Amino acid sequence: MEALKNIEEEINKTQVIVPAGGRAKRMGKIDKPKALLELNGKTLLDYSIEFLVNCGFKNFVFLLGYKHEQIEEYVGDGSKHGIKVVFSIEPENIKGRAKALKYALINNKIDKTKRGLICYPDDLYLDKNLPIKFLLHHLHGVENKKTLVTSLFVSGTNYPYGVADIDSEQLVKKFIEKPFIQKYTSTGLNIIEPEVYREIEEKIDLNSKENPEFEQIILPDLAERNKVFSMILPSSVWLPINTFKEQEAAEKILNNNNLC
Repeated sequence: MEALKNIEEEINKTQVIVPAGGRAKRMGKIDKPKALLELNGKTLLDYSIEFLVNCGFKNFVFLLGYKHEQIEEYVGDGSKHGIKVVFSIEPENIKGRAKALKYALINNKIDKTKRGLICYPDDLYLDKNLPIKFLLHHLHGVENKKTLVTSLFVSGTNYPYGVADIDSEQLVKKFIEKPFIQKYTSTGLNIIEPEVYREIEEKIDLNSKENPEFEQIILPDLAERNKVFSMILPSSVWLPINTFKEQEAAEKILNNNNLC
């Protein structure tokens, strides 16, 4: 019972940060935020919220941009999902997830005393207990490795193009269409300790012309300092939704796994 109480306390010390300002550019002209796309009658946002609520997470911060009113209306005060909600609405000049994080921090939308679990709504996971496993793994890294971030990886992924072995005479000796690449691939799920908020505030320039990602600016430097821990899962657990083909495949998989 004491161990269960400790887990509940750590969950309460964790806020879920949901970057949901994207507009699904690779999926054609869709007149709503990507997070509100539906799979089998349920939005990506519903899957993402339920995935975490089922493991006890209740405090959510939504980072919104494109057509933010639609997500605000859909989520409301959070009562239909049983969560507490904070919205950070980015102005049009704020682009990129790193800037979205900094904007939320300097406007006190993110609680700087709590760790953050960054979860993108267009990444789905088939392990219902993963959020708790991930948090416990993160705490192990913090205590034993003195890390500040834990990133979730899969053991490999399908490369979306054909590849070839080509000899010196430019003859193709071997061709493989969309091979499975056995290289650790980031899923985008991260847990960060409060110390990382300072890194974001110091290193992200809201006035820069670039639109950086958190993974581009913050993680490489922390990794060089041995501050990033990893958790590795089989590729079959992760369902990224970036194209119509991935959306269709995910619908079939979700049906078979009874996650609808």
